[in-house]
Amino acid sequence: MSEFSSEFQIQFFRDNGFTRKICPKCGRAFWSQGDWPTCGESPCEEYSFLGNSPMPRPMSIHDMRETYLSFFEEHGHGRVRRYPIVARWRDDVFFTQASIYDFQPWVLNGVVEPPANPLTISQTCVRFNDIDNVGVTGRHFTFFEMLAHHTFNKPAKEIYFKERTVELCHALLSDRLGMDPRKIRYVEEWWEGGGNSGPCMEVILDGVELATLVFMQYRETPQGRIPMDMRVVDTGYGLERLTWVSQGTPSAYEAVFGPVVKRLQTSAGIKTDYDILATYSRTAGAMDMQTAADVRNLRETTARRLGISYDELLRTVGPMEDIYIVCDHSRALAFLLNDGVVPSNVREGYFARMLVRRALRSMRTLDIPMSLSDIVGQQIDYFSPHFPDLGENHDDIMELVDVEERRYYETLDRGRSIVRRMTRELRGKPVTTDQLIELYDSHGLNPEI
Repeated sequence: MSEFSSEFQIQFFRDNGFTRKICPKCGRAFWSQGDWPTCGESPCEEYSFLGNSPMPRPMSIHDMRETYLSFFEEHGHGRVRRYPIVARWRDDVFFTQASIYDFQPWVLNGVVEPPANPLTISQTCVRFNDIDNVGVTGRHFTFFEMLAHHTFNKPAKEIYFKERTVELCHALLSDRLGMDPRKIRYVEEWWEGGGNSGPCMEVILDGVELATLVFMQYRETPQGRIPMDMRVVDTGYGLERLTWVSQGTPSAYEAVFGPVVKRLQTSAGIKTDYDILATYSRTAGAMDMQTAADVRNLRETTARRLGISYDELLRTVGPMEDIYIVCDHSRALAFLLNDGVVPSNVREGYFARMLVRRALRSMRTLDIPMSLSDIVGQQIDYFSPHFPDLGENHDDIMELVDVEERRYYETLDRGRSIVRRMTRELRGKPVTTDQLIELYDSHGLNPEI
């Protein structure tokens, strides 16, 4: 929605010297106090914060979380504890994938009151749609924390909507986090999800999207778009991305998992070239990663930019990708198992089992002399001071991981004989789809195994 409409008439922009431009590369409209030629988001611009953070000091993920929540508390928001990752109050999804899920459907439908209004939260979330990009792009996670502030505006009780939302965002980034306000760009977009819609602003700085400010105000019905009774401020700030930008590390994984990444590197005896990793992340940020061919194109493009061979690049980035995968999956497992998920072949348990097996596969590639539970334990040590329930459930989490690791290696041992027998019977013929399905359904052997 690049045409100017009343949906994007925000007086804060006009009162504070913002100008509206159209990005010549993507065609989207954006607002900024600076004189920028494009919207600023990759691929229209590459990351420019790597090794050159726009924040005055680096912050850990825990410092950034507390800074955000405290800022909104100081501005009249009630701090709300995170909801479970497993969205048991909903029958249409398995997992909490955004902070607004916490309040759907009951709060949005007016059945119950929100726990605070306005409120702020750091919601633990998991998404598996980009799992193949984890470890590769420098920025994708299966588990992440969505920082947010929300308001639920009823006709008789308006809290705040567009103006105050943008004002608070700008104050957080410029005043509290110390970014140059002229660098911040607000890109006009239209949001739709769960039968609702509304205008939104994507908040961009130095090539990366830091937040999305959604103004949920319509219902999408078969009869068309109609106004909602309750207008909702639905914001989402990326805790991992904000932390990454503050540190300017080659990838988000070093910023988020700092001590765990370093321990795994030491254990695997890996030394790496951070200039190569930073170039790899910049290149990945400008690409839409969908297939294995896209990954190969990313590597070939990065190798050309660096003037090195494909194999030389792979020797540097390959081991680090496996370390990043192990870090991401072990943290996700710590929180999933803590919140009641038991690895299995069905429903939520399927995703936990998949994370275990993907992590173990990367560990075997790295030849790391430790168990997966050792690494999950490191994640618990790092996060439990801020999530005490992880420490309280430490032993149960460790036991579940150990049991699942034993099952994985038992599956491998059993699978070798099964696949050998099938190979002999095929006598050079390709494996059929029905046989692949049987291997998975009957023996727990997916194609990667």
